[in-house]
Amino acid sequence: MSSPAVVRVELSGAFSLRQGRLERLIRLLAPLFELEEPAVIRIELDRLVAVSPAALALLTGSIKYVAEHELIADGSLVTPPRSPPVANYLKRMNMIRVLLDDDDLDDSIARNPAVGFRPCEHFSGEHDYAAVAAGLTKALTERCETDEIARASIRVCLDEIAENVVNHAATPLGGFAAAQGWKASGEFEIGIVDLGVGIRASLTQNPRYADVTDDANAITTALQPRVTATPERNGGIGLFITKMLLRANGGALLVRSGYGAVTSDEAGEHATLENARMPGTLVAIRARSDRPLNINAVYEQLEREHPRNSDAHDYDPD
Repeated sequence: MSSPAVVRVELSGAFSLRQGRLERLIRLLAPLFELEEPAVIRIELDRLVAVSPAALALLTGSIKYVAEHELIADGSLVTPPRSPPVANYLKRMNMIRVLLDDDDLDDSIARNPAVGFRPCEHFSGEHDYAAVAAGLTKALTERCETDEIARASIRVCLDEIAENVVNHAATPLGGFAAAQGWKASGEFEIGIVDLGVGIRASLTQNPRYADVTDDANAITTALQPRVTATPERNGGIGLFITKMLLRANGGALLVRSGYGAVTSDEAGEHATLENARMPGTLVAIRARSDRPLNINAVYEQLEREHPRNSDAHDYDPD
């Protein structure tokens, strides 16, 4: 009997949306998703410098993925960061607790009340996705100025994303989410990740979008108003409104699925096809906490780009 293969994943440096390094993380983790037989998996975090919420959710979900698929052979390990602050941050953000499914784990770290952040959470069913979305929304409003309608719109968006993980990602593993704000830089990030079938496979279940031919086009389509894989249910507005809120706020939205990546920010919307496949979907929301998230700015932009007498999109802000 042959010895299992050895898969070494070395994660050094920083991984964040702001630095544009989430794509690098996806490339480095790609060998995990290509495994068909158990392997000795060595995730080396020795030289990890920083990891943002979206990157943390992806990393945690990836390790959980190979564990749930029984792809981890004896001798596998995760080496902790050399930096004590980085190691402590991973503990505070519940990476180990989520991986071990143990809320009572004593990981010897002082924990502050979760204000302006939410540690990594794993959700997998109807009973917990709404609670996760509510917690992420509350964390954002603890750091960012929002009016009531903008706050409700973000909650709708996060509910839709989390619900899609449960109902459309077609994975029993569920999803992973985390949030963090940084006062010094005036930024706030939410990351939600699943490792399911991806946006294109889900969207093309709706005959209206059956001709969507690549992942980037599928994401671009999904970011338009009233686009949903399940037209018999209300939905398809949350991501669109959040995209517009973030654009007016000076923030950014990244959606990565399959080989597709779409970034929306003040400069507009940019779609690319990447070399590495991202199983499932990653949604990263980056808001400016030193600027308001104001729905009126969105309505003004909508009137400029999609006038009410235009039939380009089925959207009515009233």
